[in-house]
Amino acid sequence: MNGSVIRNLSLSSVMLIVVSGCVSPEVAKETVTADTQRPVLIIKPVEYKKEVKPISVPTSTATSKSKVIDGKASYYANMFQGRKTANGQIFDQGKLTAAHRTLPFGTKVKVTNINNHKSVIVTINDRGPFIRGRIIDLSSSAFKAIGNPRTGVLNVTMEILK
Repeated sequence: MNGSVIRNLSLSSVMLIVVSGCVSPEVAKETVTADTQRPVLIIKPVEYKKEVKPISVPTSTATSKSKVIDGKASYYANMFQGRKTANGQIFDQGKLTAAHRTLPFGTKVKVTNINNHKSVIVTINDRGPFIRGRIIDLSSSAFKAIGNPRTGVLNVTMEILK
């Protein structure tokens, strides 16, 4: 390096040291305090009650103790095996379960095939079917108990037991 460049750098650094020593630190007269407490949000659990709309039942098929509904039943595809149902249970094709759009979970329903009068009692644990004209979606084993799965859809009566 050139001698003049070294001399200029050293002179500049000495000047910076001298100037910085002359400056006195200014102490803040006002102390700013920050509130370190965070607001607490308390969430109370809300009880959710879903209103179940009553099912219109023709008077000719209604019995004095239970409601009977005529319609079509289908069954679950195998792709739903092992998946969660609407109430949180794991779906099993081997159990006698079914899906209904509005009935409460745990409701027992007797489903009777109109053609051969075979019936099965299932428990509602899912929502559906979402195909127009169908009133209940049965597990594969429940469907096999009352009809041939090759038909896909059966004409049934559905009696709400409990």
